[in-house]
Amino acid sequence: MLVTLVAVLCNGQLCLEKVVTNSDQSGITMAACAVNAQIGIADWLAKGPYREWTLQRYKCVVGQYTPKKQA
Repeated sequence: MLVTLVAVLCNGQLCLEKVVTNSDQSGITMAACAVNAQIGIADWLAKGPYREWTLQRYKCVVGQYTPKKQA
């Protein structure tokens, strides 16, 4: 089963959905996503271009997920 971890990031009034990872990339399961999502997102934020953005929320989604342009 494909699982996708999605983060909603905000910078001021602008908020975006970004796919952090999915089970094809990292082998996550729905249970692992639910338990470890915050740790994975913190690591992803620290290493990526969104360091200045704030995590608003996140979700673990079954299947392939296409982010909305603005959340």
